[in-house]
Amino acid sequence: MNLRCGNRVTCFRAMMACVVVTSAVASASAQESRLPLPGSFLESLFSGESLEPRDADGRMETERHDFTQSTTTVGRHVVQFESGYTFFYRAEEDETSHAAPELFMRYGLMENLEIRIRYNKAWQFGEEDRIGSEDLGLSFKFRTTDQRCRIPESALEVRFTAPTGDKEWSTGDVEFGLDYIYGWRLSEVAEIYGSTGFSTNALAEFAFATLMPDGENFMLYTQSVALGLEVTDRVAMYTEVFGLFTDGFEDDEESPVFFNIGVDYYLSDDIVFDVRVGTGLNNDAEDLFAGIGGGIRF
Repeated sequence: MNLRCGNRVTCFRAMMACVVVTSAVASASAQESRLPLPGSFLESLFSGESLEPRDADGRMETERHDFTQSTTTVGRHVVQFESGYTFFYRAEEDETSHAAPELFMRYGLMENLEIRIRYNKAWQFGEEDRIGSEDLGLSFKFRTTDQRCRIPESALEVRFTAPTGDKEWSTGDVEFGLDYIYGWRLSEVAEIYGSTGFSTNALAEFAFATLMPDGENFMLYTQSVALGLEVTDRVAMYTEVFGLFTDGFEDDEESPVFFNIGVDYYLSDDIVFDVRVGTGLNNDAEDLFAGIGGGIRF
């Protein structure tokens, strides 16, 4: 099914309605079967009572460095800053690209709800040079469920952009998207997690789609799966596969798929540095990308 941007409002309302209906149906089914279903975000968003309380003294989790985000929020009145740099290389076109500062600012409005602001700038050098700031990103992230039995720990992010960027990367319009993140802890040192999402015009984000065709409106669908491991008290690592699938290009569709591995080093529970390296798994993807960054929590 092709979804055109002329139907953005309708698509968005439909998706949000599906989320609400699904949550309500799941809760009703759990009551009937007496399963220990954790509270939905509709029940726990303001009260914070249905979900397990977040460990305020636990180790921070960052989002910027890997494609799959975490299933947690930062916590009430917590401020977290993340930033970094990523390098991309495509051999066929002899094209290099850079993204920085990948600035991500997160604030906990409530225990299970945070507001997030993103700013980034991209440099692309090849057949055509493009340099400019991306559109400013604004999103809200809800904790939705705790892990219980087969039910994953999960979160939902609702994303928007404002057309504030330079013409090289801005769509000149307000874009929106949804990202549902879910994960299961397998042991004290291992976790498997993933995400499923969509956005209009790739939210004009360079990290989502390096090809931003002028004058074309398209949808971007995303899917990822990752394995996280606790190596030591200060070191964590992950491996990840993720794909980006476009719908709506008049010419060839783009479906880049990537493999990614990263390491986090914690100076403390509130300060972390990260490195990552990845490669494309098909012809639509960059041949190599690598990045470095970190985060701090207050």
